[in-house]
Amino acid sequence: MSVETNLSPQKTSATHLRIHFPSTVNFAAAEPGAESGFSVESVGTGSFTGLAYTVPAHTKGTLKAKIQVMALTSADISELNGMVMNMLAASEKSKIESYQRIHASANLSFFGFLSGGGEASYDRVDRSMKSLGLTEDQISTIIDKMFQAAQKMSHVELDFTIDNTANDYSVSGDLQLYTIAGQISSKKGTTQYRMLADQGTAGNGSAKATGKVIPLS
Repeated sequence: MSVETNLSPQKTSATHLRIHFPSTVNFAAAEPGAESGFSVESVGTGSFTGLAYTVPAHTKGTLKAKIQVMALTSADISELNGMVMNMLAASEKSKIESYQRIHASANLSFFGFLSGGGEASYDRVDRSMKSLGLTEDQISTIIDKMFQAAQKMSHVELDFTIDNTANDYSVSGDLQLYTIAGQISSKKGTTQYRMLADQGTAGNGSAKATGKVIPLS
């Protein structure tokens, strides 16, 4: 597994990347009678260790890592979030914003809210979306857009800034990001999806990490 890192201010060399994601719970492809929907089969903090970077005390570093993971890009998730938030009433938007403030889900907060922070079946996700006031047509639109994004999902690259300015010691080698994965079904078929958050931590949680998940270059 190859890793390519560009780090400022300190140059480093590549090491062996190890990835650990939360365990997966398998649900049926769809509830009886359902034409479309999605499940959340894995949710929580994923870890990347063995990354070739070191950020000295009181500085920031830029980490770029090519990872052998299929995932939606941050641009895909931004497009989905924008569409969903435009559908929600102000009071329902505030629920998602509140969820984001108290959880580590960052730009995946809408999807984390739907699952209640844990694994969720098609039926539970559907009920959660309806609880936000989304109509059947709106839910179908969300599912269709998710399915389209998941179908073009490919290997990705992490492009993150590690902010170690608050610490008087260096951090190196690891990154923690919230992740959600599962299965999505539409009239066009069934496929898998995975999302990685655009905010997390590094240095065993002591430094902030923000950035983007981008297509593999």
